[in-house]
Amino acid sequence: MTTHLPVYTVSNNCQDCYKCIRECPVKAIRIENSRASIIEERCISCGHCTVVCPSGAKRYHSDLSLVESWIDRGDEVVLSVAPSIYSFFRGSQQEVVSHLLSLGFSKVSETAWGALDTSQLTTDWLKSYTGNLAISSACPAIVALVKMYYPQFASSLAPVASPMIMHSKRLRDLTGNATRIVFAGPCIAKKLEAKCDGGPDAVITFSELLQMVPFNPANPRDNAAWFPAEADSLSRRYPLERGMIESMTSDTPSFCREAFSGLHTCMGILDDLTSNPLPEKVFLELLACEGGCIMGPGTPDEGSAIRRKVRVNRHSSKPNHLPATPVNNPPLPAQLPVDTVPRCLHSEAEIISALESVGKHTPSDELNCGGCGYDRCREFALALLDGKAERTMCVSYMRRVAQDKASVLLEKMPYGVVMVDDKLRVVDSNRLFATLLGSETTEAFEASPGLENADIRKIASFHKIFSTALNTGEDKTEYDIREGDQYFHVSVVTILKYKLVCGILQNMKDDRTRREIATDRVQQVINQNMKVVQQIAFLLGENAAFTETMLNSVIDSHDAG
Repeated sequence: MTTHLPVYTVSNNCQDCYKCIRECPVKAIRIENSRASIIEERCISCGHCTVVCPSGAKRYHSDLSLVESWIDRGDEVVLSVAPSIYSFFRGSQQEVVSHLLSLGFSKVSETAWGALDTSQLTTDWLKSYTGNLAISSACPAIVALVKMYYPQFASSLAPVASPMIMHSKRLRDLTGNATRIVFAGPCIAKKLEAKCDGGPDAVITFSELLQMVPFNPANPRDNAAWFPAEADSLSRRYPLERGMIESMTSDTPSFCREAFSGLHTCMGILDDLTSNPLPEKVFLELLACEGGCIMGPGTPDEGSAIRRKVRVNRHSSKPNHLPATPVNNPPLPAQLPVDTVPRCLHSEAEIISALESVGKHTPSDELNCGGCGYDRCREFALALLDGKAERTMCVSYMRRVAQDKASVLLEKMPYGVVMVDDKLRVVDSNRLFATLLGSETTEAFEASPGLENADIRKIASFHKIFSTALNTGEDKTEYDIREGDQYFHVSVVTILKYKLVCGILQNMKDDRTRREIATDRVQQVINQNMKVVQQIAFLLGENAAFTETMLNSVIDSHDAG
């Protein structure tokens, strides 16, 4: 079970939008007290939620301060940089290397060296593999997805370490175990993979790398070069869809090689192959991020997919034809700290009961609007049963609850109440309002409860007080009006300035209303008299002080004479 995911939630920033649920391909989100938290045992650490969260509540742990502390104290720190670096650092290779060295790293090396090893060992494995389906193991989010949600395909994963693990092994062989290895790339799942045996000492994203301040001006240096040498250009295509396949040798003709990116696409393929396996032998290069690693969640928000792809292609157009020297004792595939997610099976009766708890009594009630973050109402019901969701997440349910509460409140009020919009149409009203206006309005209310969309100008002669309140935007106005042989006290309150007002009608002939109005007006008279008394007292005090001052001045002048 995962104990320390790279992704976490700042709960105080979470604001009920449910966007993380909507975007999470495996729905590894739990809502408690209207706040979203990550379910560790379900999360594949793809990091997509950190990109889509509008309030910044989803974040990933940073190793940047740790890396900077190593550099500050003079440790030997070697940077393994993913080939998608060219998407964000412009200029020649020498300028890129020079800039990275200026950040304080002892050496910088291309992770593409490790990609070369991964491609070669995967090709060798395919030659002896007897299964029909083979899946690349370069993307840790895909490896986690398969192991957690598609364990039936776990044996189809290539038993080969990822380029990051391969390259870390190469660098340690070249520099010794005392050296600190830091990987920089576009991927957040690499932070989880780094915890495995053979991984780097720290992982930072390109977004974190861009925050580092150079120790010296980043001018090109004559001796600035990749360590130990420039990598094979084809291996630099790894961050692109089909990049791995293009870097593999073609001496396994029995396998059809196909590449796909995006978790929803990859999950759709695995779902399809679960129920209907292909008769052909297929090798799948699967990448979690749509468009490939160049669109990873650890990248800055600049440049579209086409611009990023063109920049990577620019540095991989001329193969170097470097000899592929096999890595000594290749590392084992990363054993990610994840377990298969058990599938909770609920009976149809339980699902129906969960649906009914949010007012879904028939299939026609299941709107499948997606407001809760789940695509279908039944998925939401399953989340309720699994303890991952709350009833308040359902928009239609909450709307109905609010309407019911408002209706009860309106009907229980001892006054006539009507709400009118800026088109002078009735939004809602209670029965007493219709009763006070006479039999015709009461009949209209019976036909259309609430008088919704009725024109207030046709049912109330005092409609101008509503249009006045809407035009002025005043918070509250009071009127005494006559309607036939009836006398009303009308209070008009602004709910939404210039858009929606509420009118409260009190029958002046009603004993309770008369008592309330009389009490209110007596209180107004008392308040007004108190204000007058206070003003008189203030003026008397001022006059007394003035008189005392003037008399004292006369006395003082007389004594002086």
